[in-house]
Amino acid sequence: MQNPTGGPLPARGVPGVQIRVIDPSLQAYLQRYPFASGPDETMNLRADVVASENIFFREAGPEVETTLLSPVETQLPSLEMERVQELLVRIGLSAAEQKTHTNDFAWEANLVPREAGNVLVIGCGDGIELLFLRAVLPEARITAIDYHDSLLPGVFDAVGMTLLEGDMHGQLQSLGPVYDLIFSNHTLEHLYDPDRTLAILASLLAQGGHMLSVLPMNGQPGSPYLQRAHQFIDKRASNANARIPMLDLVYIELGHPWKTNPSDIVAALTLSGFEDVKLFQRQDHLCRPTRASRAELERKRKSVIFLNSAMIAPVHFVAKILFPGGVPLRLRKLIFAVERRLPFGTNRSANALSEEALFLCRKP
Repeated sequence: MQNPTGGPLPARGVPGVQIRVIDPSLQAYLQRYPFASGPDETMNLRADVVASENIFFREAGPEVETTLLSPVETQLPSLEMERVQELLVRIGLSAAEQKTHTNDFAWEANLVPREAGNVLVIGCGDGIELLFLRAVLPEARITAIDYHDSLLPGVFDAVGMTLLEGDMHGQLQSLGPVYDLIFSNHTLEHLYDPDRTLAILASLLAQGGHMLSVLPMNGQPGSPYLQRAHQFIDKRASNANARIPMLDLVYIELGHPWKTNPSDIVAALTLSGFEDVKLFQRQDHLCRPTRASRAELERKRKSVIFLNSAMIAPVHFVAKILFPGGVPLRLRKLIFAVERRLPFGTNRSANALSEEALFLCRKP
């Protein structure tokens, strides 16, 4: 097959999975209670209905190869690393904490375009990522957005920044197209309408500006428990009234509604007006909390999924048999609480064993 310009059409990649929730109050509830097991059972049941009716495959983009970075390619230049260490010491972190954060953030900071003079950070959390940005962009103006001020003591003064608190979309509406770089770290997977948000972010970049983001590849083939979402989407195709059992929401994880992969990312960014999309991963550290190569990661996944299937799935099965009308909230909470304490617990193992990737793209 040929495209209109005469060249071959790119092979299609795999689609991502999306759970779309429109109501901001329900979005906020699910970010706090991602398995719909919070104190308000009316909201929990509503979340189950909304998720069941609004989970779907996204449009697949072309097949995409990510660039695997060797350990030496993830290291910051010595001068910038010295700045990082000074900032980490300034806010009182221990040597062990400094090492952990360097493993998490140095490779991201290493890919930041150094010409950026005006930076917008989406979802800054405790602010550690801001210290790395300041180290590589010592003269840049940094503006960060988060729902609440969760910065560690000393970060605000160490970075020298503007912090905007509140709903991200509300804050974005007040900003103009003045940024050279938009940065986010494990934030975009929380979007209930990523195409809309990416278009807004593109509108805030100056011409030639970049966006850099790191997020988990929860929609990538092999990602733990992704097949549960696929199975339910297929089930709904034949039965429009199908509902995700409340206990199975731990597999779906409504707090991470955008389950993406490299193909999906390229398609979404291209649709939003970006170009020159590049994706990177660390060769020997594919998961943020789990240092592993791809072969090692696959072995870990098989072991964890076997234990989950042997010890947790039967509990879910029995509970659903005993309570065909719906497992009571207290029992759901108890089961989820036990799972969170087990290394092969559903959500804990999914987060620990999902690959992460960094994309860097440009606004033309």
